[in-house]
Amino acid sequence: MPENNGTARLDRIERVLELLVDDHVQFREEHKMLLTAQILLTEAQKRTDEALKRTDEKLAALAVTVDEVTGKLNALIQVVDGIVRRPPQA
Repeated sequence: MPENNGTARLDRIERVLELLVDDHVQFREEHKMLLTAQILLTEAQKRTDEALKRTDEKLAALAVTVDEVTGKLNALIQVVDGIVRRPPQA
């Protein structure tokens, strides 16, 4: 009987060890997937940052152009306004 009890105990320990090994294998696989996802997200973030920088540069250039056009439009408005509002000459 004591030998049978010792065998049952070893069987339980073996099952627990198998569960631990299986869990560890699954953990390693999930950890590998997380590391891969982290690398992909980091690369995507770098591309997004670069695109945002280019967008900021283009937006700054556009703002300068808008300022130039606004100045020219205001000058044109003044010229036209001067022509339209000039009293008729007799």
